[in-house]
Amino acid sequence: MALSASHALTSRNSFFRPRYLNEAPVLSEAEDLPHLRELELCVNADLVHVENKYGAFLGQPHPAFRPQLFSAPLSDRSAAGPGRPNGGRDGEDDDADVEQYLENRDPDDEHYGGPPIMAYNPLFTWETERAAVIGQRLPIKPIVSSTVGTRFSVRILSFNVQAGLVEPFYGTICLYHTEKKEKVSEDFHFQYLPLSWDGASTPPELRAIFTVEREASALCLLVQVERAVTEESLNGVKGSVYTRKDPPVLTDREASHLSEWAQGMPFREAFAFATIPLFDSAATGGATAFGGSSTGVGTPGGGAAPRYELGGPLQVDIPCLQRVKECYTEDQLFDPKRKVHKPVRMSMQVEVERLPGSTALSQGAQAGVGGSGTPHSHAMMGHTRSMESIGSDVEEMGALSRTFSISRLLNGFHALDFTDMTRAEPFTHLEHLVFVYPHSVALPKKLNLFVRVELRDDDADLQSSRPQLEAIFPWERDHAMQRVASSQVAMGMRPSLFHDEFKIQLPAVLQPSHHLLFSFFHIDLAVKSDRPKPVVVGYSVMPLSAVTQSFKGEMNLPMSKDLLPRYLHESTKAKLTFWEEGKPVFRMRTRLFSSLLPLSDRLRDFFKQYDRHVLEAPLPREDLLESINGLKGVDTVVLLQFLYPLLNMLLCMIGNGVETLQVAAFRAMVNIVSRVQAELSPKHPRNRFLVHFVDFVFDDLGRQQPPVYPGLSNVWRSLARSKSRGFRVGPVYSEALSMAWFVLELVVKSMDLELAQVPQGDEIARLRLEDEVFLCIRQLFECLLVEVQEKADADYPLARRLTNSLAFFCYDLITVVDPPQVFELVGLFLSQLAGMCAANQHSLKLHFLRILCDHDLFVETPGRGPTEKNYLSTVLMKDLFTGLDHEDPNQRATASRMLTFLLTKHEYDSRYQQTELKLYISQLYFPVVSQLLDDPQVFTRLGVLQKRQVVVGVLAVLRHVDSETLLKAWKHSPARTQLFFSLLQESLFLFQYTGRTGVSSGELGSVVRNLHSLDGKGRKGGSEGELPTFPLYSDRVSLATNDSLDDMALSDSKGSGEREQLARKYSGMSATSAPGQSAARPPVPLREELRRARVAPLEAMTILRQSLPPTASEKLSVWEATMSAWVSLQVLEVLEQFSDLAAEGAVVTDYDTMDCLTGPISALLSMPQPVSFWEVFVPAFAEMLRLHGRAMLASSKANDARLKDMFGNLLKRLIVRPEFVRKRALLCLLLLLRTALLHMGNVHHLRVILTVALSEVMMQLRLLQRGSRPGEITESLEVERLRFSLEELGSEDTWFGLLAECGLPDMCLEIMVGDEEADMEEEEEEEEEEDEDEEEDEEEDYDNDEEEEDLEDLDGFEAENGMGRARRRRRRRRGRRRERRIRDRWSRKNVEELQDMLLTVVDAASQHEQLMEGLKTSNDRYAIVESYYILAQAYGHVPDLYIMWMLHLCEAHQEMSQWAEAAQCAVSVAGVVIRGLHASTTRECAWEAEHLELLWRVCPLARHQWRARPSRPSSSARPISNRSGAAGSGSGGAAGGAAGGGESDFGATCLNTDSAVKYLQMASSFFAKAELFHFCAEMLSLTIPVFRFRRDFFQLSKCHTSLSGIYDNVLAQERNPIPFKDATYYRVGFYGERFGYIDGREFIYREPREVRLGDIMEKLKSLYDAREPDEEPLHVIQDSRQVDPAALKPGFVYMQITAVEPVVGIGEDRWLGRTIDPAVAGAPVFNCFFFDTPFTPNGKQQGRMEDQWKRRTLVYTQSTLPSLISRQPVVRSEVREYSPLQCAVEIIENRSHALEMEMASQLGAMGGVGGGGGGGGGGGRVPQDPAAVTALIAAAAAASGTLRLPRIQTLQRLLQGSVALQVNSGVLGVCMAFYEANPHGHEPRSKDPSKLQSPSDVETLTDAIVRFVVVCKRAVAVHGRAVTEVDRDFQEQLERSMEELEREISPFIPVLRK
Repeated sequence: MALSASHALTSRNSFFRPRYLNEAPVLSEAEDLPHLRELELCVNADLVHVENKYGAFLGQPHPAFRPQLFSAPLSDRSAAGPGRPNGGRDGEDDDADVEQYLENRDPDDEHYGGPPIMAYNPLFTWETERAAVIGQRLPIKPIVSSTVGTRFSVRILSFNVQAGLVEPFYGTICLYHTEKKEKVSEDFHFQYLPLSWDGASTPPELRAIFTVEREASALCLLVQVERAVTEESLNGVKGSVYTRKDPPVLTDREASHLSEWAQGMPFREAFAFATIPLFDSAATGGATAFGGSSTGVGTPGGGAAPRYELGGPLQVDIPCLQRVKECYTEDQLFDPKRKVHKPVRMSMQVEVERLPGSTALSQGAQAGVGGSGTPHSHAMMGHTRSMESIGSDVEEMGALSRTFSISRLLNGFHALDFTDMTRAEPFTHLEHLVFVYPHSVALPKKLNLFVRVELRDDDADLQSSRPQLEAIFPWERDHAMQRVASSQVAMGMRPSLFHDEFKIQLPAVLQPSHHLLFSFFHIDLAVKSDRPKPVVVGYSVMPLSAVTQSFKGEMNLPMSKDLLPRYLHESTKAKLTFWEEGKPVFRMRTRLFSSLLPLSDRLRDFFKQYDRHVLEAPLPREDLLESINGLKGVDTVVLLQFLYPLLNMLLCMIGNGVETLQVAAFRAMVNIVSRVQAELSPKHPRNRFLVHFVDFVFDDLGRQQPPVYPGLSNVWRSLARSKSRGFRVGPVYSEALSMAWFVLELVVKSMDLELAQVPQGDEIARLRLEDEVFLCIRQLFECLLVEVQEKADADYPLARRLTNSLAFFCYDLITVVDPPQVFELVGLFLSQLAGMCAANQHSLKLHFLRILCDHDLFVETPGRGPTEKNYLSTVLMKDLFTGLDHEDPNQRATASRMLTFLLTKHEYDSRYQQTELKLYISQLYFPVVSQLLDDPQVFTRLGVLQKRQVVVGVLAVLRHVDSETLLKAWKHSPARTQLFFSLLQESLFLFQYTGRTGVSSGELGSVVRNLHSLDGKGRKGGSEGELPTFPLYSDRVSLATNDSLDDMALSDSKGSGEREQLARKYSGMSATSAPGQSAARPPVPLREELRRARVAPLEAMTILRQSLPPTASEKLSVWEATMSAWVSLQVLEVLEQFSDLAAEGAVVTDYDTMDCLTGPISALLSMPQPVSFWEVFVPAFAEMLRLHGRAMLASSKANDARLKDMFGNLLKRLIVRPEFVRKRALLCLLLLLRTALLHMGNVHHLRVILTVALSEVMMQLRLLQRGSRPGEITESLEVERLRFSLEELGSEDTWFGLLAECGLPDMCLEIMVGDEEADMEEEEEEEEEEDEDEEEDEEEDYDNDEEEEDLEDLDGFEAENGMGRARRRRRRRRGRRRERRIRDRWSRKNVEELQDMLLTVVDAASQHEQLMEGLKTSNDRYAIVESYYILAQAYGHVPDLYIMWMLHLCEAHQEMSQWAEAAQCAVSVAGVVIRGLHASTTRECAWEAEHLELLWRVCPLARHQWRARPSRPSSSARPISNRSGAAGSGSGGAAGGAAGGGESDFGATCLNTDSAVKYLQMASSFFAKAELFHFCAEMLSLTIPVFRFRRDFFQLSKCHTSLSGIYDNVLAQERNPIPFKDATYYRVGFYGERFGYIDGREFIYREPREVRLGDIMEKLKSLYDAREPDEEPLHVIQDSRQVDPAALKPGFVYMQITAVEPVVGIGEDRWLGRTIDPAVAGAPVFNCFFFDTPFTPNGKQQGRMEDQWKRRTLVYTQSTLPSLISRQPVVRSEVREYSPLQCAVEIIENRSHALEMEMASQLGAMGGVGGGGGGGGGGGRVPQDPAAVTALIAAAAAASGTLRLPRIQTLQRLLQGSVALQVNSGVLGVCMAFYEANPHGHEPRSKDPSKLQSPSDVETLTDAIVRFVVVCKRAVAVHGRAVTEVDRDFQEQLERSMEELEREISPFIPVLRK
């Protein structure tokens, strides 16, 4: 740190110093009066400023943030990236943007992207960030003039006289306050001479500079014009010639007379005036810029329009001036009752320009300026350009010299501002003046009077005394000081009035003899003389002592007629003769303007005592101490005006005085600065005047005496130690604590000044403090530190101010004092507040470090010990982490923001741009990363904003560290390494790009909740201001950037109206408030208004972003996008470093899974990334897969999940734009697929992972979109793009094109196609080698047996006998086989299978969505069921997905009360679980293969749905876990996919025994509701093995109880005389475009058995009937004939419904032509149905029996019913026609079969009676073998004894319908229709042989009739055994009917006669 005299600032003293200040008296007497020397030095001495006291920062330019091109969905045309002019363009334009982006990218060989910390702080300014610290000291500019007010210049451009300029005119311009009726500034004089006069030339540039303290409408510029005095009647010369209209120009005679008179007349008279209002809007009608207008009597108002240029001068035209004919005072000009004269035909043009250093205009000036309201006022409108940014000193003027000409400014006249003398500010220049204003003279007669003024220092005779003093300033420029000056002539008035101003320089030291002498003269203008001589009328005297008592005064003086010598003495005054008997006749005003003479007796006394003390005059010490103590009573204004010299005097006594004097001076100094601070800056800790004194004025007493700091430190140390020992020290100690910063900075400044005298070498010298001085400072530091600890809880604001003072003290000492001494003080502070202290104390410690570490030499600071790099960074890292771990949220916020600020500062600092320095800085901050890894909970507890700040800091550190440093974080343990990459993953999610809004609602809500819960308000001593004030524009950029956005929003003029409306809405302002009221409100940031209104955070953020100007909003979007992109690229760089080091084995991680790579890569792919990321990601990803592909794809739960995420995210990128991203995502997907196929080994497992990933992608897509036609629904663009990309997946040409585009070799994706012949040859060679190895092994075994006893080393024996060669050959063979297996995995076949699988899933999801979309127009529950079924089929190889969709399907069936189908779904799910458990080698399973066969029998569709699985290694059941979660395997098909040991259960997490039991029980309950009790029992029986093994007897008891009830229900069904029918079946055909995908298709519907044909017809009509009035109604085709769609009317919709029957039977059914599977014959499971259509050859449906034909239609369904869905499509149909004879045979055989089955069922139910029936089992079951049925009935008919049939009524009913004679439809009718009676023949004879289809038809019919008769006779016999006495008559009737039947048909069937 160096010192320098600010020479540029020193020269500024002449800028505002009065031009004619005579400094000789001051300089001549300063040696005798030391206080004058101090006054002079404080103003005129060079300003000494310590460089870099407020830090140094050499910032580099902010980076150019280019718009990022992000991937975006096809439907989102505006989300591809911010900063794009057109968001709705197609893919070709996107490609063009990408090409342009890649061409314009900045090449950077070292890093992929820019530093994220720069994007987080895009508007970083060190000064702004530094100023945000509470208590931060900010630099000020040197105070070279008054810092208050508006400064502007007035330049006279022209002065024109219409009549002609023939005589000189004189004038003044001043600032005048019309309400106070007083001048505000001194007069500026100007004159215009005729060019014909001698010495006259072009007038110089006339410029005056005025200052206005406070803008007001009453302020105006007062212009007064004078001319040579004359009389109206003298020689015809009249002043009215300038006001006449005709003639407007003077005649030659008038011009000659006026010129001659003016040349000889030295006296002047008032002539005209004008006013220019500055800030009165009433005068200009509310205009908003400087302008000019004038009005006058007889003159039209209005002036020329101003020529306005932004930032330039404004011109004001004064077309005419107002005439005055008599003398006046200035306040009379504004009297509305005064007499108005004609205007003078003179014009002026004035230029007004606001100067640098001016404050903003007032409210009125912004709306428009105003005037006095008088008719002659000239309006000057206010300057609307704000000058706040310009400043208030000369330095800023110099900086703006390109805009404002400083040379012009210096040539102007600087009018003194009279308010400077009453302003509470230190004097910035030396002035010692008095202004005298003669007002009036009241004499008894009218005279032409004028006044002459002179300053005298004696009262000798006027004629003989020495010349009076040259102390009066002249009116003319560049003239010497004058001894006398005269006023204007008051013409013939009584009293005589004056408006003149006399500016008089006072002597530096006033004596009693100094006085002002006023002489009054009369001039007679009536005499005929060219030069009339004045005559003395009287004298008045005013001593200067009367002037110095107040700033301004008004005096009335008597006037003497003569003046005698020694007239000041009282004795002489009695001899004088006075006018009006000595009464005051002369009235005058004075205004003192002095910076040397204080208006305080106490201060004057102190100056006097100080002079005596310095000059070592005999002085009692008590007088000096009393004068010092008297300073407490000095008025604050006076005290401030003489603040700087007063402080220098006190410091002189502190540095050189004895102890008593030091204490007194110290107390006085502390009291003074405390008063200044309290009265001027109560809310600001640092008063600017005190700062100016320390920074610029204090020069350690001119460095002519010993330094002040030892004495100053000692006296304060003594005071502090007295306080600590319990002594009473009074209020001074508290004041000293509050002003500690001032004293400590004085101490450091004194050290700096001493160090400046030390010669500086190459290295920066440091001041080594003496031990005694350092001990004094250390003890003072300790005392202040004790106060900090005590005040931390009691008075936190004071403790914080003390902490800041101590921090800045150490901050300043770093560059002044030897570092070890500074570090000792720093360590002392930190040791007192070490560890996890209280919130307030830790806040103080963080503030201390925040200030200290902001030093510009922080990086270069040495260590405290020899092994320490940087002491400050060491303690900073430790305490920063402690702050992050603190329980107080304010401390966490402070610590995180500190870390971000410091690293941002280093990144922007141009001094640290070398690679070595960046590495060094990163190493300094790397301990934070290590500490976060050691205690990860610290990061977890942070809020979202704090996490972002910490993450940004971590990324800034990692950007520049080397591999050796990174290894410190990666060489401890795998868990710690994983934590490191978890932190990187968190950074990705924290800065994820979410589009132009920049935030997601869920994340914003969590941020707001977090921060609101951490509100520090109400907490005593909290760290205010650390937590951000919500809402924010964006939480992805720094808080300082949000503040800058406030400024952008406020500065936007276009959007200010909208912002004002929003502010009114949320600030509670009345809607009817006046416009002026809103304009008077200071501009408040909109987010502050929203915060006060407590608007919801998400709504507030939306409002804030909308309120931004378009440019600011666009910049914010670009910053957010760039931040996200750079974070991703930074993480990718770290991943590459880790991958390279892991390949060398240098890191400690889990090499089996490499989850440290897969996790971050999955996170990177899960979020939108820009083009710049994809450009570098593909090569990096390929290299990582090459190095670690096997480990990354190792089978484990975590790896499978991450692999699924990677696949899913890459699939998502296949449907985005631009095309550049899609192609690279496709290439990454191919690379990942190839690696997975080569290294996973289980292709089925990969298929599961891919399917799950694609399913998640499809769930997030919008699958459908509106078509071009009304009501049309088509696939969305995303689905089409996904299908297109998947189709490209199998194209090798596409592969190699992408590889070439990305610069990768073809071998990355090349399929290794083997030669089949070469493979066969290799296999033959391997077989030969195996034979040779076997022979060698046998020989070696034989040799080993013989020599084994003599060998001790078996290895040596093996080597001698060639064992190593055999093993090597085996190893080579295994290697070749493995290569072939690997080659087979990455093959076209596998790729095509995967491609087909993915496309199937896409099609299924799309079809499902289309079906679900159809529900919006119709409540087609069948479509819902089919949609779920389609998805279940597509996901059939993933158990979890299959089960999920099957359960959805089950729920849909339940809603439709389709219990059988719901049960089938449950059976299918249970089968999946059981099959998975049965196939797994790691899961327990209680079921065997026969159990699966049982499930297949119940649900035949499952046989095709469940995929083939590897067989189990053991057939015995294994133990079953009681935990429901201890299962799960299978990753392949719906039957489970994990067959090998150690295989992941990905996609099969729900495979466990308890789940299987649950689904079996569910299926049983559904079957029970469907009354399918056979299936119900089989489902429950499958749960018994599980309960039995678990020995769960309670469940076993329940299960058997349930089975008992189920079997009872089965028995009841079989005993029911009405055959059980579980459902009804209908064939439904759909024809018409309205049906969509089912148009032209036929289905078999399975409906509950109570649903009849009319019911289903109404149901389907309600579903598919017309919905719109213009649609055609649904037509139902009534018959069941085959429908020809071409014959139907176009545009109509038809539906055909036909009742069908399932095809059932046992054995060969020659009528249906098919074989019934015995395995399913007893179960109501069908896949073939039929219906009959009767017809006759003549076209009628009904006819006689011999003419009645029948057409039977057989329809086959896709799968059996009941099935997983309630309707099955018809896959094929067969139509067969039956002749009448065949129809008769069918009728008779059906009746015979019905009788047989009824008897068999009843006999079987009796148990022992039918037991010998040859296979007819007991228990009420009907024998399945037809022969067994016949044998059972025959045995029962032939046996004797009584039978008890359970349903004899059923048998009676069948017998009655069969045995009784029926002519038309019975057997007799058949015989009569087809036979001729042949009573005597032996063979039946056909009635019409031509109608027989074959010769055997008669034989068939005869056999059927004979069999029917036999069955009826047996039935009658069985009935006879079972009949009781009650029904004996019925039995006899049956026997007679049987005999009669035989007798009637025997003529037709002769065989019956036998």
